[in-house]
Parts: sequence; C-alpha cells; structure tokens
Amino acid sequence: MRAVLILNPRDDHEFVDRARSASATGVGDPAALEDALRGWYPAIVVRPRELSSEPVVVWYVYRDGHWIPERSWQGG
Repeated sequence: MRAVLILNPRDDHEFVDRARSASATGVGDPAALEDALRGWYPAIVVRPRELSSEPVVVWYVYRDGHWIPERSWQGG
C-alpha cells in the first residue's frame, strides 16, 4: 500500500510534485523517500504516523526537517 503523504510546506509546488513523484516510484519506507529527495532538500525528514488501528499508511514529509507555517518559507 502506498503511503498518504502529509507535505510541509504544501504550498511549495515544486517540493510537492517531487515528493509525490518519488513516492509513486514505490519507495518502501520513510528512509527511502528521504534518500530520494535529499539531493534537493538536504534537511528533509519523513516520519510515519503511527496510530493504532489506522487503515492507511501515512507519512509526514517535512522539507525543512520540521513543520513550518505556510508561506513563511517564501518570506511572507
């Protein structure tokens, strides 16, 4: 089952497209997705969401290694 990605910042369209494309290649775990994106985003962090009984796989993907508010990465 392919993971559902929660992307931050989601308004960086280039980042979103790259993350979705990398995920679509069939990466098997969060570390593999990090490795696939590290060339563009050196601080990338991918963490699985681990809720008991959740029927889907969800990964949080932080371009800058942590959550940032929308648009703050653009300076505004």
